[in-house]
Amino acid sequence: MKNLRASIDIGSNSTLLLAGNYQNGKFEELANESRITGLGRGLDIDKAFIPEAMSDGLEALKEYSAICVKLGIKPEDVIVTATEASRVARNAKDYFAKIKKETGLNIQTITSDAEAYYSARGVLFDPLIKDKTIYIMDIGGASTEIIEVETKPFKIIRSISLPMGAVRMTSWLKEKNNLDKVEEIFTKFSDISSYKTKKLFCVAGTMTSIGNMYLGHSEFVEKEVNLLELTSKDLNNVVEKYFPIAEADILKKFPFLGKRSRTIHGGMLVAKTVCDKLAVEKIVISTYGLRYGTLIEGVIKHEFLFK
Repeated sequence: MKNLRASIDIGSNSTLLLAGNYQNGKFEELANESRITGLGRGLDIDKAFIPEAMSDGLEALKEYSAICVKLGIKPEDVIVTATEASRVARNAKDYFAKIKKETGLNIQTITSDAEAYYSARGVLFDPLIKDKTIYIMDIGGASTEIIEVETKPFKIIRSISLPMGAVRMTSWLKEKNNLDKVEEIFTKFSDISSYKTKKLFCVAGTMTSIGNMYLGHSEFVEKEVNLLELTSKDLNNVVEKYFPIAEADILKKFPFLGKRSRTIHGGMLVAKTVCDKLAVEKIVISTYGLRYGTLIEGVIKHEFLFK
């Protein structure tokens, strides 16, 4: 008998769907979709989702809802989470009500602690990770989580959420105040220095994209990126090589980026900035993450709901 589940992760840059059969600790993937919806665009200007981003998000969720129905999963049974952009946007509640009316999907905005918990659960669903304790970096559109995790038994030792992500950094680059913003964040979150680690596991679209760029792929090749190891020098070389190149030219070389080409410069800079701050020597990229964690758990814990 099948145990069909689906999860949707509404981030500040992308909206992701994962669906499949999960039972006895094993997962058979039936759908894995990603759309760049950019909900975090312009968020720091007036604390609201812009119309274009809301339209892109709604279209993606209509598509995802239809995919789930086709697989035999009711929209109301899909676990849908929203993160940093949705914690900030003053029009998030009305927007999510419209989505529920038009798609049947019930969106739950979660805390930064929840992001850390479910992202870590997702990463550690990968059976190839054997380390006793690991550090994880999850670069989103509007925030970046750093998580220290005990793997067996699973336990979040601590985590920190920096209000710095690929979309926000892209905006700061355009405004030419990125250095001031980064200094302000590292001053406010001074305990970031205590997270220094030689080895860092990295999830989410920015780092999987950087992995494919490092490998020279024109298309996204997931199996070659998962658990790909880079040195800090490798990361710096990617940034030095592609950061000066215009968005349109990067997209020509790496068509898989699609709309992510809008924020890849910001994402690269976040990755380099945080890895330098943490004195990272080795980076391990994971294609798992938050949507895997929520699907595995099957429910969002009440204490993880953003109020």
